[in-house]
Amino acid sequence: MRLIPSSLLARLRLRSIRIVPPQPPVARRPPGPADVLAWLRDGRPMAGRDLSGADLRGIVLDHADLSGVVLEHADLRGASLRGTQLRHALLGGALFDDADCGGARFDGACLDGTSAERARFCGASLCGVRGNDARWAGADLSDARLDDLMAVGIVLSNAVLDRSHARGMVLLDARADGSRWRGARWDKVLALRARLANADFRQTRLRGCALGGADLGGSLWQHADVQGLQASGGTDWHHAILRGMQATDCNFHGARLADADLSSGNFMRSDFGTCDLSAACLDQAQFPFSSLIGARLQRAHAHAADFARSICRRTDFTGADVAGARFAQPGMPGGGLALVIPLASGVS
Repeated sequence: MRLIPSSLLARLRLRSIRIVPPQPPVARRPPGPADVLAWLRDGRPMAGRDLSGADLRGIVLDHADLSGVVLEHADLRGASLRGTQLRHALLGGALFDDADCGGARFDGACLDGTSAERARFCGASLCGVRGNDARWAGADLSDARLDDLMAVGIVLSNAVLDRSHARGMVLLDARADGSRWRGARWDKVLALRARLANADFRQTRLRGCALGGADLGGSLWQHADVQGLQASGGTDWHHAILRGMQATDCNFHGARLADADLSSGNFMRSDFGTCDLSAACLDQAQFPFSSLIGARLQRAHAHAADFARSICRRTDFTGADVAGARFAQPGMPGGGLALVIPLASGVS
């Protein structure tokens, strides 16, 4: 048996090793419209399929089932998604500008950071959706379902949400100036620190909602039906129109209502304590069993207003027009113009 010296064996081993240079990674081509349509035509399951970054501009996916699909940062601008199922889909950062999503179902989907400017979500279901920092300015969400939607910092400026329904929705620091909610229904909605200046809430119905710290300057609330609203100190209603509002058990304590129009409204068992109602219009408004303790109504117009069953201690009516208004102090029946002079002087 012949032995091979160790030095020769080492050289033979080195010669047998082939050094392969590293190959650059093969770039993954994002799927395109043809791929998606082929998969749907073949009946392939879409749940969990990763379409991140796909360019699907203008694609027509009406009534397709894309539940559970991953479309993060995909481009769906101008796409047609009418009646499409997108439940529990991951859509973070996707572009839906000018897309038509009428009647689509986004229940449980993640829409964080999406852009849907001028998109149409008419009749869509967005229950349980997360839309933090989404940009939906000018979108149309008429008749949409928004139950349990959670959105911090969402942009809804000039969006239309007429007749939408929202139960348990949370809009923190939302920017919704000029948005329209005519005939909408809110139940237990939190819209804290929301920017809702010049928003349109005419004929809405609110139950147990909170608008603490919201900017509602110039907003419209004619004939709204509101119960259990929390909109106290820090909430700004200046120049808002609350004409004909029906409000029960609401808390406006310390809110700013300067130059607001509350005429012909009925505010029952509501707290206006320390509110700024200077130069506000309260003509023919009624405040049964409400508190206006320490409220400031300087230069207010309260012609024929009814304060007969409200508490007006330390209320400042300096310079207010209270012609025809009815007043009464606690524990005293009736009451009328005989009490106007001391109240108008700010004397309780």
